[in-house]
Amino acid sequence: MKYALIFTLFAILLLALFTCPEKSVIATDHYRVVRIVDGDTFIANIDGKDVRIRLIGVDTPESVHPNKEVEHFGIEASDFLKKLLKDERVFFKYDQNNSATNHKDRYERMLAYVYRGSDSLFVNAEILKQGYGHAYTSYPFTFLEDFLKLERDARNQKRGLWADAETPVTTDQQHLVWFNPGNKKYHREGCRYLKDHALSMPIDEALQKGFDACKVCKP
Repeated sequence: MKYALIFTLFAILLLALFTCPEKSVIATDHYRVVRIVDGDTFIANIDGKDVRIRLIGVDTPESVHPNKEVEHFGIEASDFLKKLLKDERVFFKYDQNNSATNHKDRYERMLAYVYRGSDSLFVNAEILKQGYGHAYTSYPFTFLEDFLKLERDARNQKRGLWADAETPVTTDQQHLVWFNPGNKKYHREGCRYLKDHALSMPIDEALQKGFDACKVCKP
């Protein structure tokens, strides 16, 4: 009976280790960066295979899109990522919002939060902090509100692509609108279509990101 109980407990422990959800969220291995594609995409060698990595929550100006011209600050954004990851190894964390697609986008790129192996720098956040991209709000993700704040701070400090922008109006001086993560429609505060986890942003930011106004609350 004693040995049977020990065997049962051991089996339960093994089952917990192999089914723990954290194992699907965090990859502790470090991988070599092979090549930078553009400001928000690069290739890493994972288990001997080159895999295209798309940074979650970041959208940088296009520099290599087959159907678009190089956008303003696209080359600079690409060069900035090269500077961050040259001769580096990286490790990844994943967002459970993307678990249904096995952490891949429609182009089969792996969606990840990327950390530099040498010092654990959070690469996604650093791009926004230094003004080399926008927070990508088309899909929900864990750091959405934090990334919006990083973008706003970079704009206020005129970093990176915001260097030539006009002096922004402070948040206290401009009209705030609200939106549901993953949806590109903005609303008045209190609109019946807003969900409990709705976020706010200045209206000029919503317009710049291509959001449409709600036809019900008419913000």
